[in-house]
Formats: sequence, C-alpha cells, structure tokens
Amino acid sequence: MTTILIRTLIIYVVLILIMRLMGKRQIGELEVTDLVTTLLISEIASLPITNQEIPLSYAVIPMVTLLILEVFSSVILIRFPKLKNIVSARPTVIINKGKLDQHALRDLRISLDELMSEIRQSGVTDLSEVECAILEKNGKLTVLPKARFLPPTAEQLALDVKEEGLMHIVYNNGVFSRVGLELIGKDSAWVEKQLKRRGLTLQELFCVTANENGKLFWIPKEGKK
Repeated sequence: MTTILIRTLIIYVVLILIMRLMGKRQIGELEVTDLVTTLLISEIASLPITNQEIPLSYAVIPMVTLLILEVFSSVILIRFPKLKNIVSARPTVIINKGKLDQHALRDLRISLDELMSEIRQSGVTDLSEVECAILEKNGKLTVLPKARFLPPTAEQLALDVKEEGLMHIVYNNGVFSRVGLELIGKDSAWVEKQLKRRGLTLQELFCVTANENGKLFWIPKEGKK
C-alpha cells in the first residue's frame, strides 16, 4: 500500500515537471496541476476496468490521494502566491505599447502566423492596431487594441443608456427553466402571459429568453413562422 502511495506521488511530481517544461502552449484551458490530476485520475481509473486482477483499492487510493494533493496544493498556492510560479506558467507580454517582443515569441515557440491568427480571432485585423497582447496562464491570448481603434462608449458619447440586464433561457424545447425563471424573478405563468399578448403559444416556439426588465426574445420551431 505504501508503495502505491509513493509511486503515485512520484508520477504526480514528474508529470507536473514535464508539463511545466513543455510550456503553456500545450496546457490549454487547465492549470498544470489540474491537467496532471485529470490525466492521472483518468488513467488510474481505467486500470481495474481493463485488468480485473487489480483490486479496486489500488485505483481508489491513488485517486483519493490525487484529490487531496490537488486541494492541498490549491490552498498552499493561495496562501503563498510566489510558489505558483513553480508549478504554473506566468502571463507573458508579447506586445507592449504597440511593440512586438520578438524574444518572447521565440521563447514561447509561437510563430508570427500563429500570433496573427489569434489576433484576428479577437476582432483585430492589423498588428499596428494592437496596444498590448498577453499570453495568459491558460494559453489564451488577450489582445487590447490601441485607444483610437476602440469603439466609443456611451459615456464618451454622453448618452444616457439604461442597463438592459442579462437574458436567460426561461423555456427550451417544451420545458420551462426553473433556474432561468428564478434569475429574472418571474414564473411560467408570466412567460405564457407575455407570449399570449404577442399572439404566440409555447407549442410553436423552440426556446424563449427573457430578462428581469421584461424583455423577451424567442425562436420559433423549424417550419413555424
């Protein structure tokens, strides 16, 4: 039993170090520790399934150990933020004040084509329009356009704009959403009443969204007007 725990700890540490050395481009959406835990748990969980000679405890104990390690490491990293740099990549500034850091590109092993692709996905088509670009810890690129290329805000235009509130799904494919109705402070009867005022019935609608201010939006079922 002790051997299993020790081997699990060793594999856990080794995988973290390997993933850390691979760089954050391969990490994706997860933190290094989260990804390692996910990989190990999925692999360990399959062992007693593929090999029935392995007792269930040989899978349960390592998985519980990994869960404890993940929770413990999260608490430690919150209390001691400086330790986070050991097991987690830090955000890297690729473009700062409109200037491209070519050394950062080489260190991250990102080509200019890849950078341009990410910038275009953020809605910016010209590299000269970028004020700042940061590769975040989760591998995503945050792009901040220069001020003169940003769309004007209502405040800048001196417009008095009221908050619309978030739209939530309140009805979807024949079923009312309890969570959506609670979020807007309404009930199903209110939705049906609002639809009736507009000459609509639930039977002809695929889904309905609404906000706390009473604004509705609906999508008819295919083949319906």
